[in-house]
Amino acid sequence: MIKETAKKKPLSVGTARAIRGKRTTGRLALGSYPDGTIDSPVIIASGAKPGPTLWIQGCVHGPEVGGPVAMLRFLDGLKLSALSGTIVAVMTANPTAFRSSSRNTPHDGENLNRVFPGAANGPHSRQTAHILMRAALNTADAVLDLHSGGDRSIVPFYALYWNDGSPTAKESARLARAAGTPDIWMSTDTWLDGAMFTNLTRASIPALIIECGGGGQVREEYIDQYVSAMRGVAKALGILPGRAPRQRKYRTMDNALLVYSRGGGLFEPSVAAGDIVAKGQELGRIRDLFGKVVEVVKSPSGPAYIASMRRAYMPIFSGDQIAETIDVFEDR
Repeated sequence: MIKETAKKKPLSVGTARAIRGKRTTGRLALGSYPDGTIDSPVIIASGAKPGPTLWIQGCVHGPEVGGPVAMLRFLDGLKLSALSGTIVAVMTANPTAFRSSSRNTPHDGENLNRVFPGAANGPHSRQTAHILMRAALNTADAVLDLHSGGDRSIVPFYALYWNDGSPTAKESARLARAAGTPDIWMSTDTWLDGAMFTNLTRASIPALIIECGGGGQVREEYIDQYVSAMRGVAKALGILPGRAPRQRKYRTMDNALLVYSRGGGLFEPSVAAGDIVAKGQELGRIRDLFGKVVEVVKSPSGPAYIASMRRAYMPIFSGDQIAETIDVFEDR
């Protein structure tokens, strides 16, 4: 369980200040434009009773707007009188990417979720990562980072934690099992060394990524899945009353592989996000504008979970990411 943390000062994130039993707002400065401040809206929901602090954030990648929508839905459904602790919601962790609907930070082209823990004197994205990391470390007892397939891909509903064998990783695993999904990626993939959840785990803060939806849409089912994850984790932490949900069986996975195209054209998927495929199984085809199939895309491993799939009929360049597969270890 999360240990009790005695905060000597009232909790605050940027200009947002926690007030017991109230919902307050403010802004967290994450950088500077030539003519002003780059910042994110912050909402703090403080329970009537003391308890842990859950930090939730969205839009590390700009087009992944399902996170902020679901955070508002979750916050609107809270009864602060029943809350034991605090929810901090950072609505747009990468404000310039959100404004431009860009996966990467427009100013420097960096993927923000690959440059943590950041650097106070580094390039723009690394400064943003440094600020987010410091704020979360100074505030949170646990962190949820909400992601999706954005505007290009579709992802199934799953939880992801960093599995380094530490007590913090074990607590992250416990929270992942409370998130309302049976699919859990217990990652040891080194290409995620620069992700925020990886670095928080190493700094002894339990952290999860929740993936859900995408394809340029925010469906009600996606919002419901995000909200179930937030509610389940808040219950597991003791912030919300009641018992966190448990699934009858969990599918655990690791060893993710990114699948890239060799040719360009229109992509026709043969499987869907969340499917289990065999090694060498067809994932989809790329057809040129004369109608010719120029490439049959196949799974590099199996049995493997389709953790990301490019949306149907997406125009594809050579070298575009088509899918992400993760080896399935066990169902239990």
